[in-house]
Amino acid sequence: MLIGGLIALGLYIGTTFAFAAMVAFTDRSFQVEDRDVFQAAGDIAEWSDWRLKAAAESIALPDPPEIWADLRSLQIGLGTTMVYQVGLIAIAGILTRQSPRELFTSFGMNRYDWRGVWRPVVALFVAYTLVVGYGAVMQAIGPDILVPRSTVPGAVVRDDLTLAMTGVLACIAAPMAEESFFRGFMLGGLRKWGFWPAASISAFAFTIAHLDPGSIIPFFGIGLVLAYLYRSRGTLWDSILLHFMFNFTSFLFLAASR
Repeated sequence: MLIGGLIALGLYIGTTFAFAAMVAFTDRSFQVEDRDVFQAAGDIAEWSDWRLKAAAESIALPDPPEIWADLRSLQIGLGTTMVYQVGLIAIAGILTRQSPRELFTSFGMNRYDWRGVWRPVVALFVAYTLVVGYGAVMQAIGPDILVPRSTVPGAVVRDDLTLAMTGVLACIAAPMAEESFFRGFMLGGLRKWGFWPAASISAFAFTIAHLDPGSIIPFFGIGLVLAYLYRSRGTLWDSILLHFMFNFTSFLFLAASR
C-alpha cells in the first residue's frame, strides 16, 4: 500500500509538472479567481449595480471584476488531471497484478443488487449535510482557510468544451478512478489491520488528494462513509454511485450558474 501511495504521489507530481510545462510551452498564463462561482456571481451583480449608478449619474464606469482564466490552460489542466485519474486505476491493476477484468471482479463490480440503491442515496444526504453544516460553522467561527471550497475553477462555465470536460472528469473519471484506488485497492489492501484503521487511512489519503484545507474534516467523514458502503455489500458500485451523485449535484450547481 505504501508503494502504491508513493507511486500515486509521484504520478500527481508528474502530471502537475507536465501541466506547468505545457502551459509554459504554449506561452499562456494561468490565472484563476480565488473564489467560488457564487462569490464571482455576487461580484458581477455588484458591478452591474455600479454600472447602472454610473449611467444614471454620468460618472466614470467602474472597472469590471477580474474573474477570468485562460481557457486553454484550464483545458490542459483538465487533460492532465484525466491522465492522473486513469493512472490511479493503472496503479491498482499493476500492483495487484490483475487485468482490468480481474480488477473489476475483485472489487465486486461484476454484480449489483439494485434493491439496495437506497444506501448511496441516503448517504448522499448525509454527505451534503456534513459538508454544508461544517461549511456554515466555519463561516461563522473561522478561520477562513477551513471553509470548504470547490477545487474546480468557476471559469470553466465560460466555455462549452471546458464545461463538458469538467463534467466528464468530475462525474465519470473521478468516481471510477478514485473509488478504485482509495477504496478498492487501498482499503482492500489494509483490511488485515481491521476495517476502521483501514477506512481511516484510505479516507485520509482521499482527503489529502483534494488539496483543500477546508475539506479535510468533511471529506474525511465522506471517505469513511464511502468505505462503509463498499464493505457493507462487497461491491464498489455503491461508493461509486455516491461519489458520482455528489459530484454530479455539485456540477449541476456549477453549470446552472452560467
